[in-house]
Amino acid sequence: MTKSLTEDPDYQLFCEERLGDPYPLFDRLRTEDPVHWCAPMKLWLVTGYADCFAGLRDERFSSDRTDMYVQALPNEMRARVQPLLDHVSKWIQLTDDPVHTRLRKLVNLAFTPKMIRSLIPRIEELVDALLDEIKPGEPCDLIAQFCQPLPATVICEMLGIPVEERDAFRVMTERVMHFSTAGGPNLKNHAEDAADALGGLIDMFERLVAERRVAPREDLLSALVQAEADGERLSNEELYAMCVFVFLAGHETTTNGIASGVMALLQHPDQFEALKADVDGLVRGTVEEALRYESPVTRAVRKAPEDLEFGGKTIKQGQLVVFLLGAADRDPAEFPDPGKFDIRREIKRHLAFGFGAHFCLGAVLARMEMEIAFRAIVRRLPNLKLADETLAWKPTMGIRALVKLPVLV
Repeated sequence: MTKSLTEDPDYQLFCEERLGDPYPLFDRLRTEDPVHWCAPMKLWLVTGYADCFAGLRDERFSSDRTDMYVQALPNEMRARVQPLLDHVSKWIQLTDDPVHTRLRKLVNLAFTPKMIRSLIPRIEELVDALLDEIKPGEPCDLIAQFCQPLPATVICEMLGIPVEERDAFRVMTERVMHFSTAGGPNLKNHAEDAADALGGLIDMFERLVAERRVAPREDLLSALVQAEADGERLSNEELYAMCVFVFLAGHETTTNGIASGVMALLQHPDQFEALKADVDGLVRGTVEEALRYESPVTRAVRKAPEDLEFGGKTIKQGQLVVFLLGAADRDPAEFPDPGKFDIRREIKRHLAFGFGAHFCLGAVLARMEMEIAFRAIVRRLPNLKLADETLAWKPTMGIRALVKLPVLV
């Protein structure tokens, strides 16, 4: 009997040696079994662009999949981390209608294009300040010194997190993120630590929300507190969940988008030179190609609430379907020569931000930060180069993230 692709020891998913280059496995899955049952992980993997695009719009699927966290935890641990599970269940990306539409409508009242555009001068100021700290002739980790602190500071300022509490806030949210992006058996290794961190975050937001109710400010947290649609507002629990999710999604995605984009430019010097020669004409294409080439979010997960047919397969009730966005964005049927990094590529629609009802709330902000960052790097660091060609990736299932980006200025 022929082994399943994902049971083949040469093609184990997410093993350490595959983290650096998962694309050969994605190509093989897409060619041989594009809607593939992964027996070891007990879920479906979808790798083709057309199937992923269709699946993300398919209203038969549910985004409410918090039970996948519950099922991955030992029985004796579930009660201890129940507050964490309850909190995660309120993240907007894990909700279905009518809850999702209600939350989205309220958040859109606060997270407006006008508000995002108003951030441009401050983001440009932050970018220049961070680049001022990078000394010519000295090696540095661009993630630690630039890619990570930029979006983290932007989100903290948007939420009104006090400067003296931002380091603690970032550490606590990262502990929660380690739980949400861990895979399968690794969940239990992070659950209790994430639950402890969440307690600290809730304490912080209880105080900040109470302050904003009494004295609103010009920040996103105040706008979320005041947002009202159809006579409804966000509950305190929904506010806390929204703030944690906004930070995780806005900070991590943009950090990795900038880092992976710079990495790709430095690995393809001809593209870096082209961008330097015509930054105004090519910077937006660079942002989109960077997002396609190394999608910061690698998957979108859905659940079948009942038996359904998809991609020629029968998805049983309760089974999870993982749409591999990074695989979809390397599908040659949609993107000719997909393994080539080409900032002049004409991209109709990549899936780095998902698609459909759950399209990323912060896509406009992420694109704007990436564009400002790339413009500044071209202007301020024209001789930038990799200090080490051997780069390591974090062992996470949902996020594609470099551990470090060592560069020479």
